[in-house]
Amino acid sequence: MITNEVAFIAIAVSDKERARKFYQETLELKPATTAMDGAWIEYELGPTTIGVGCHPAWKPSPEGTTVAFEVANIDDAIKKLKERGVSFDMDKNETPVCFMAQLRDPDGNKLVIHQRKKK
Repeated sequence: MITNEVAFIAIAVSDKERARKFYQETLELKPATTAMDGAWIEYELGPTTIGVGCHPAWKPSPEGTTVAFEVANIDDAIKKLKERGVSFDMDKNETPVCFMAQLRDPDGNKLVIHQRKKK
């Protein structure tokens, strides 16, 4: 029934301009597609599409879906994001296979920056 891929991951937001600024300026994502008069923006990251949008059926939630973004250097990413005013609700954490830290977008959606350990 389900194929071996994810079609997209959707992040609900309440303010399209504030979200655009955060995802494009703070996180440095490049938009691939824009629809609904800018209320829906897709960012393609390798084979995965992240859709950020204002949709009446979807409401932002601090306990909703979490997206983990891979970074080349987690310490540099944390430093850069803190310089841009981002606060973290989970400091850098180490697991057997990775490092990660959790932050929130302006609507309170959970986001993770993630760095895989070299094998």
